[in-house]
Amino acid sequence: MAVAGREPRCGDGAAAPGFPLRTRIRGAPAEYRAGGGFQGWDVELTNTTSQPCRNIHPVLVLTDRSGALRPGEVRLEFADPSTPGGRRPVLLEETDAREVVGVLDGGPAAAGGGFTVPAGGTVRVPVRLAFTAGAHPDEITVHAAIVQRRGDDGDWVGESGAYRLTLLAPGPTAAPPSGTPYASGSPAEPSGAATAASARPPDPGELARSGQPSPAGPWLLAGAAAGCVALGAAAVLVAARLRRHRR
Repeated sequence: MAVAGREPRCGDGAAAPGFPLRTRIRGAPAEYRAGGGFQGWDVELTNTTSQPCRNIHPVLVLTDRSGALRPGEVRLEFADPSTPGGRRPVLLEETDAREVVGVLDGGPAAAGGGFTVPAGGTVRVPVRLAFTAGAHPDEITVHAAIVQRRGDDGDWVGESGAYRLTLLAPGPTAAPPSGTPYASGSPAEPSGAATAASARPPDPGELARSGQPSPAGPWLLAGAAAGCVALGAAAVLVAARLRRHRR
């Protein structure tokens, strides 16, 4: 049933096993070099249902083996045609478990209100990733968790497999990250008005429609004034659920 001020649920509205959005990380390289340039890849979202999924927000979670990686050592951006230059940097935060997390939603002035994935269709979100020269060589795993904002709540609607990469030591002439192209295709277009996300304490039972466990609970959306802190809280909540789900 539709509720005023809330997006319809992603999918057909009937309980079903699995997630409505099949999520993959595609075209990603196996190695990066600290201090090297950006390398591009896609977060691919495929709607397996007969209804569109709107207001979709990918959350990227980076976990390094040593726990030494810090948000300031990661450079992450995604394609956004509404932004000058066509790219938007991602605000990154650190969780208590030393994961680095970010929402593909920009900062407090973000113009994107999320992505729309048409019924039976596929949207590819081009992403670029780099690491500063100060990043410690390590093995790093990246997951993409997909959330649909719905008024004051949110649904967990997709999750990728693990993307594993090796971070190498800086080369003899390490340079700041710069303009290598995106992985493939044209940028996906966000839809909707500017908002920032925040989190409230978990509420058991939320997200039950997806057929997945729901420790993350509902999301409370704040206005843009909530800014970076709100986006960070949402990303940290998603990372915690991913961590529990992988155990």
